[in-house]
Amino acid sequence: MTSPSLPPPAHTASTIVDRRRAAEALYATGHLLLTDQKPAHASGVFRAMALLVPTDERAWLGLGACHEAIEQNLIALEMYGTGRMLARTPVRCELARARVLHKLGRDEERREAIDRAAEIAESCERELVTLVEIERAAS
Repeated sequence: MTSPSLPPPAHTASTIVDRRRAAEALYATGHLLLTDQKPAHASGVFRAMALLVPTDERAWLGLGACHEAIEQNLIALEMYGTGRMLARTPVRCELARARVLHKLGRDEERREAIDRAAEIAESCERELVTLVEIERAAS
């Protein structure tokens, strides 16, 4: 009895490169659509990106921005919150959450989100620390 042939492992080097290229193409497309004031179309692209690479913070930032653009702030808050849980360094998702929380009049939660962003940013690049400082100064 012969065994059925198995497909190659999902994480071969070429597969990883292909996924990165696809993620970059999706991000560029979503960004272009969002810039062109087409958030409904962009959200589909960012959703595909989030499914492809759920740890890429940009996908969740894009989804949140799409919902903010059509004034669905609670859904945007959920998208940023999901990104906060899945992304490797979710500083920007925390800052986006802080912005939406402020829009919703939830300023204590906003301060907490900024504090979390600051904690994460300390272990990252200086640029992210600067972003947190700018957001905190806007308080």
